[in-house]
Amino acid sequence: MTANISNLGRFSGADRDEALARSLISTHAILTARGGRFVSLIDPPQQFQAAAEQCRNAGLWPVLVGRDDAQMLSAPIILYDHPRIAPQSPGDLFDGTEIDEILTLRIQTLTDDEKLEMRAADGRTRAILERSETLTREELSRLHAPMHPDPGARFKKGDRVRLQPRRRADIFDIALAGKLATVVSVEQDFEDGVHLCVTVDDDPGRDLGLEGKPGHRFFFGTDEVESI
Repeated sequence: MTANISNLGRFSGADRDEALARSLISTHAILTARGGRFVSLIDPPQQFQAAAEQCRNAGLWPVLVGRDDAQMLSAPIILYDHPRIAPQSPGDLFDGTEIDEILTLRIQTLTDDEKLEMRAADGRTRAILERSETLTREELSRLHAPMHPDPGARFKKGDRVRLQPRRRADIFDIALAGKLATVVSVEQDFEDGVHLCVTVDDDPGRDLGLEGKPGHRFFFGTDEVESI
């Protein structure tokens, strides 16, 4: 199945702002399957990995949405499957899937003249400006790297695990499948993803990995290892 989105409208003007208003740079496509379901392209089940690798997406990032995976949203920004607005979001920033903290800080750093233009644009834009300017330090801090219950809590430094890579992101995922490893640390990224940093038991340079040297430490998700 192929979906193409083309802007065939004619535009003879030369003004950039007017041209942007007629462009498709922020188009979202919603696909619905009737009597079927979509498969995640971010983390496809093993039996569909080969098919998922053949998919090509230019300009849009497809993720699962809705119930029963019967819908797929193709967005011009990178999202996770089943995206949702964070509960700590203080309000609508035009695009609920954007990063509130970055946009809020960007608004707060506008010049006085830029804020005057924003305030005069329309009621919705003015409300966003006023809300961004009146956020307290506590409200703004809640937008930064919120912590959730740690799914990696069942692992700790020194645990022995067997590697079972699922994402096949690179050649290491294939070469290290089934290998025994030791957890060096449990790390959490800025998007709350939990990763286990491990050294492989039969790696001749394992000692270098324990010293933090690159090339001998590998990162895997908690769903890509099994305890032994």
